Amino acid sequence: MSLSSEIPATVAADHRFERLHPAAAYALSFLMVAAATLAAVLVDEVQAVPNLSLIFVLPVVIAAVSFGWGPSLAAAVAAVLAFNFFLIAPRYSLHVADPANLWALILLLITAGIVSAVAAQSRRRAMEAWTSADQATALQALARSLVAATGGAGSAEASAQALARLFQAPAVVLLQGESDLALAGQAGGGDLSVADREAAGWALAARTPTRGGAYPVEAAAYDFWPVVTPQRQQAVIGVSISLGEAGRPENPERLVEIVSGYLAVALDREAYAAQALESRVDAASERLKADLLAAVSHDLKTPLSTVLFTLQSLQKFATTHDAKARGELLALAEKETARLSVMVANLLDMNRLDAGAVVVKTAATEPAELAAEALRSASLALEGRQVLNEVPADAQALMVDASLFETALANVLENAAKYAPAGSKIWLRSGSGQGSGWIEVVDEGPGFPGAVEPMFEKFSRGVTGDGRPPGTGLGLSIARGFLEAQGGSVEAENLAGGQGARVRLSAPLAPNVARPAIQPA
Repeated sequence: MSLSSEIPATVAADHRFERLHPAAAYALSFLMVAAATLAAVLVDEVQAVPNLSLIFVLPVVIAAVSFGWGPSLAAAVAAVLAFNFFLIAPRYSLHVADPANLWALILLLITAGIVSAVAAQSRRRAMEAWTSADQATALQALARSLVAATGGAGSAEASAQALARLFQAPAVVLLQGESDLALAGQAGGGDLSVADREAAGWALAARTPTRGGAYPVEAAAYDFWPVVTPQRQQAVIGVSISLGEAGRPENPERLVEIVSGYLAVALDREAYAAQALESRVDAASERLKADLLAAVSHDLKTPLSTVLFTLQSLQKFATTHDAKARGELLALAEKETARLSVMVANLLDMNRLDAGAVVVKTAATEPAELAAEALRSASLALEGRQVLNEVPADAQALMVDASLFETALANVLENAAKYAPAGSKIWLRSGSGQGSGWIEVVDEGPGFPGAVEPMFEKFSRGVTGDGRPPGTGLGLSIARGFLEAQGGSVEAENLAGGQGARVRLSAPLAPNVARPAIQPA
């Protein structure tokens, strides 16, 4: 919303009269007297009318209301002279033969002067009221604009528009950048010269207002006021008011201080918002570090200790262990090393997601291939569970990055295996609809405790305490991150009756491509 669009019509019209050159105001006043004189002469020739001098009061009142005290007083004097010259005997002479007419002229001059003074006073008060109303409207509009503004540039632009409207003069707002002042808002026309920029820099450095055309930068056209906020945000307000034809406004500092106060609050609001965001980021980072440390210290300690114990046992008791015992120890070490490798891989994958370094290369891939590869990757975690792969070989292909999708699906399978009891069933199914296909994992475990959505957060675990299954709590978070990176989604829900959970991975379907016919051998 433009600030200038709300100027009342009465104020705008009166401003046009106010901007008239003084010579033009006097000329129009004399022209109205001449018109009144012509009207009085024509009326007098048709019929003698008493108090004909009252016609000359009209241009005096109009001049007083439109142009002020000076032009109206000049119109009063011109009206008395015109009435004497054209309508009082002897006509076409300034001589007054009848003393009564002389008193009539004096009375006309006094009456015109009084009317002129009263009308001019009324005009002045009306102008002050209109100006105050216009200033209040402009400041209200500025406040609304600053509330809606985003960033320092938006606040600077709104402030410049308000200043240009308040002073009817070009206005600028400069913001302090990393190295120098930058023009952030400008309104009312006009350009900043090198001298203006020098004056703005001096005003900010000295924390002192400068005046256009005066020391220390006489060539500057703008008056400048520095703005320094409690949060050390720095700006400079400039208005070109000292070199105009109408002269410098009376006490411009009052309005400038109001605008600068609004601008300072807006700039500090941005600074406070940035600080709050930085604080939230720092808090989240610290929380992430704490969660990561907890995951590493608790869940990586067990496989490392097992591997270390196995190696020490093989080294110390190499001569006493038979082949079967050595095989069991090596198998245990291998299993724990694989677990450790999966945890580290999850941590690295999450780091890739946080850094935005996930590179996606989608291609048409058969769901059966994705399911088979994910089952192979999660085979260690799925031991002791009955896995039912119900993904058909002829399912429509998905448009995915195979590596990312397989990793996500493997994480979901491992998550299901952790919480599903030994000997329970885990189903792997697929389907499609509305332009997307999906592969879902269904288990017979206890399901998600409470709300499902928090389970997709980093380091979120379904069970707390020392009795929880091993892992870092990143599986579902990684699955969602990888799927969303390739235009897919992950949804989860508990099954009816609390008997198990379902996690569905959805992705766009690949365009249908005719399969080549299989020729008989």
